[in-house]
Amino acid sequence: MAILVQQTLDECINCKPVVVSVGRHTLYKRRWRAQAEDGVELAINLNEPVEDGALLSSENGVIYKVQQVKEDVIIIPLPDSTEMSAKLGWYLGNQHLPVEVRADSIVVEHIKTLLAALNRIGIPYTLSNQVFHCKMHSHQH
Repeated sequence: MAILVQQTLDECINCKPVVVSVGRHTLYKRRWRAQAEDGVELAINLNEPVEDGALLSSENGVIYKVQQVKEDVIIIPLPDSTEMSAKLGWYLGNQHLPVEVRADSIVVEHIKTLLAALNRIGIPYTLSNQVFHCKMHSHQH
């Protein structure tokens, strides 16, 4: 039987939370199920979606910490030239892809057709496996 989780916590002083690992797409939802590292099945029912690192308070008194799992990503260094920056912004914007903007790079999910386009356009990138912190994509005009 699953343990119900309906609350988040702002902090956890002197406690040792149990990790619950979930994928990025699960974190977009308010209701989901997962198995924590202690083997307990959790039924998550929150008012709003949570992010990587969130603390969850369960009905059994245990505190759980959400840990987003790594995934394959493409890391595109920010271009030095204005022309290449504009080209990159135009291209990624037209793809309507979720992105994570960092101080020195843009991170997008690993998509084979995107790799082919980056090669064709001449935009350098590296492949990696890491946590992809992007906001849920919505398309509104």
